[in-house]
Amino acid sequence: MIVIFVPIILFFLALLYYQEVLGIPFLGEPAPSWLYPVLLLVFVVVLALFWLLSVTGYTDHLEIKFGIGLIRKRFYYKDIHSCSAQKTPIYYGWGIRAIPGGWLYNISGTWSVQLDMKNRKMYRIGTPEPQELEQFIKTRLSLFGGA
Repeated sequence: MIVIFVPIILFFLALLYYQEVLGIPFLGEPAPSWLYPVLLLVFVVVLALFWLLSVTGYTDHLEIKFGIGLIRKRFYYKDIHSCSAQKTPIYYGWGIRAIPGGWLYNISGTWSVQLDMKNRKMYRIGTPEPQELEQFIKTRLSLFGGA
């Protein structure tokens, strides 16, 4: 995510510098003075919200948090039926995405752990270490009556 957004942010900073400081408009047509700072702010906020996906296992639940932690989701072990490591197709994308059969939470890579819930919902959590996360969840499920 950072690999994509940092160049975009630098591009908007360069456009702002060229137009406001040097007086050279982009493509010969000046944009409103407020446009570049607003776009820059939008990208910085999106980057802050989605730059990292952390997965933390607690006593009774698994919690995932994006970026600074404003976007988060909890999965209680008692509600999980089973889990398995899965290869996620690259076209499923990054972020929080509706995918066939459920939801994907991912910031990079093509590996995830699929959580099949007792209410028949499905979630995939992107991770660079799918086997370790799967093993951790299965250990917790054995304590809470899951698979």
